[in-house]
Amino acid sequence: MLPLADPASPFDLAFGLPLHPLAVHVPVVLLPLGAIGVVLTLLVPSWRTSLAWPTVAVLGVAAVGALVAKLSGEALAERVGSPGQHEQLGNWVLIMAAILFAATLAWWLWQGKADRRNRPTGVIGLIVGTVLASIAVGAIIVSVLAGHTGAAQVWQDRVAPPVETPTAITPGATAEPGAGATEIDIAEVAQHADSASCWVAIEGTVYDVTAWIPRHPGGPDRILAICGTDASDGFSAQHGGQSLPTEQLSSFAIGALAEP
Repeated sequence: MLPLADPASPFDLAFGLPLHPLAVHVPVVLLPLGAIGVVLTLLVPSWRTSLAWPTVAVLGVAAVGALVAKLSGEALAERVGSPGQHEQLGNWVLIMAAILFAATLAWWLWQGKADRRNRPTGVIGLIVGTVLASIAVGAIIVSVLAGHTGAAQVWQDRVAPPVETPTAITPGATAEPGAGATEIDIAEVAQHADSASCWVAIEGTVYDVTAWIPRHPGGPDRILAICGTDASDGFSAQHGGQSLPTEQLSSFAIGALAEP
């Protein structure tokens, strides 16, 4: 069950499911498509009359879609936590989509006036076209990176080989010393408090999350801040009731936290 977010937000859920995975397909598909259309209109003058306005329309829809994707992504982040780099790239998708749409529309209107007055665009036209093409290429790169980071966060840990650990213990579970679980006291946990070796205690279990630092969806700082500590309260507040973070965490268990 998804944790509660702002029930008044129209960008939160659609048919009981998060809107973001649906909305994100609009800019991720249409922005590169519109950018390719921009490049073609620049390279093939004979196609401009038939291709320019459809390209502008596609870019307009992509820009609106990027805004909806951003707002729905923020609503989803309230439920599952910040996606870190993916969120930053999503912001850039919106920026690039808006810039490319406005620049393409302005270029085409200017191009039409130049044609009507029979004025060659000359060097200025070449410079403007080069800048517009560069923006289009940048928009393609940003949209691909945003789509990739989003897909990686959903699927990477589901298709990657499981991490082998001495003992896998679910958060909150108790382990008797005679059951084969290693007991680790909090003083030893505190000695592993940096990126080279990061241990954390959560609900009676100790985890070595060193390998998870660069992979955490919210960014490495979120993990580095809790290295060497008992982070039970923080984990419960951020991920309480969520099955995926609990499953991911369990693969890093190395022992039971010894009672003081």
